[in-house]
Amino acid sequence: MVKLCRLCAMKHDHCSNGRRMKITIRHIIFLVCLLALLGACTSDSTCRKDMTVNAIMTLQADSLNAQGHSVKYTTWDSITVQAIDNDAYILYNNKNIKQIPLFLRPDTTITAFLMTFHEQTDTLFVEHTPRQYFVSLACGCAIYHTITAAWSSDTRVDSVQIINASVENAVQENLRIYLHE
Repeated sequence: MVKLCRLCAMKHDHCSNGRRMKITIRHIIFLVCLLALLGACTSDSTCRKDMTVNAIMTLQADSLNAQGHSVKYTTWDSITVQAIDNDAYILYNNKNIKQIPLFLRPDTTITAFLMTFHEQTDTLFVEHTPRQYFVSLACGCAIYHTITAAWSSDTRVDSVQIINASVENAVQENLRIYLHE
């Protein structure tokens, strides 16, 4: 009895090649799926960049110019900002400052910062509620914050205004500090 090939329904001797072909196609499909899964994962450096969430603080002062007109100052020189309970400087004697990123601690509800303006030091206190936000399996969770209050020691700072209480990215202004001129 002559066997017919299942692939082409003809009488020849390549049935064993057809079986090899099926195995090869299965391997290719497996490899494509594996590569797709590996390509879907993000690298650790991308996760760290996307997971950085800082409160953005701006500074402002109103003053009178030589003609007696009110002028708003929004760029500052010689500012040093340091987080209390942390040796790291956020800014150290920087020039032309418009925005200051403030890292709010995830392990407490009040984060304090020392701010020095031309040898005058203020302490800024930011009360916040940290909350975890799931980003992805590869990246894990980011810590977002809701600012509930902010105040200072009032040496150079006149007042602190919460502009946007929700700290979810490093782009939008969250706090505005009004300085005595």
